[in-house]
Amino acid sequence: MNSKTAFRNTFKLMNSERPVFIPFVYGFAAKLGQIPLMEMVSDASYYTHLLEDAHGLFNYDGIATAFDTTIEAEALGCELEWPDDYTAPKVACCGQIAPGEVNPEESGRIQILLETTKRIVMSKGRDTAIIGVLSGPCYLAKTITGSKNENVETAISIAGGFLTKMVKSLCDLRVDAIFFREDGISTGYRDELLSHSKQYTDTYKTLFNLVKYYNCFTALIIKNTEPDFITELHKMIQPDGLVLLGTKVSDNEMARLQDLSGSLKISFGLSLSVANQDELWNQFNIINPYLKNHRPNGFFYVSEGEIPHDVPPEILHDLMAKLQNA
Repeated sequence: MNSKTAFRNTFKLMNSERPVFIPFVYGFAAKLGQIPLMEMVSDASYYTHLLEDAHGLFNYDGIATAFDTTIEAEALGCELEWPDDYTAPKVACCGQIAPGEVNPEESGRIQILLETTKRIVMSKGRDTAIIGVLSGPCYLAKTITGSKNENVETAISIAGGFLTKMVKSLCDLRVDAIFFREDGISTGYRDELLSHSKQYTDTYKTLFNLVKYYNCFTALIIKNTEPDFITELHKMIQPDGLVLLGTKVSDNEMARLQDLSGSLKISFGLSLSVANQDELWNQFNIINPYLKNHRPNGFFYVSEGEIPHDVPPEILHDLMAKLQNA
């Protein structure tokens, strides 16, 4: 079974092979190729080759084609600042909210991202899972309103309309899944979701239904999430998977997640902190034996957010060797 099939089976809760690993590689790929990230994401040839080279070097199971929540915000009128050569930019400020008729394919970086995704699907997509990563509607709506708590309903509508276009563009390229990032809100995500629950729920429903129409899968990237919130969240928006960043698990918590996976029919992405070796191996030595002994069919590994560009490649090589034998 190749990595693509194993990935898709994971979201169907049918993966009987080892758990797949989806690292978030972005500035790390630029650093490996010694090309500044801003230059990499401005040229589809650089972008494609560097993501392919990183994948070829470590042979992980899926390629996430971006890990940058500023791409959508920039297209909707936010100004960015680039802190250094290999770190993703940050939103410096947002002025007037851009109108809802923004076409993703007219934004420079989005054009490059879509062309890069197209090329990677063609070159790697037969055997490797290809994942599009977008800002989630809660995070994007909060970002484009800045620190002001006004025009929120308008911002949600604009964010939802824009993300619908992005989802369609990515799904037309035949990606295997789209992950929506809400991890930037951290522990405030539940409050944000509930603050305008009807509008957000309708937005998620539109996005998720569109992804499913293309026979793709959805996952929500969230951070520091209490297990009690998982059932409530699934009842509201029903993603196919949840990527749990910042969650350090024990055997008891793994058992609870396995029960939730079975009862809710949802997959879970468990994070490994590649940037911190002690944390990495402590978590691996808890999660891996549990997965070996209990064989849940809907679990997979991710990196704890983006792999920092200064992580020694040897750490990722060591991790891949252990995962291949898991």
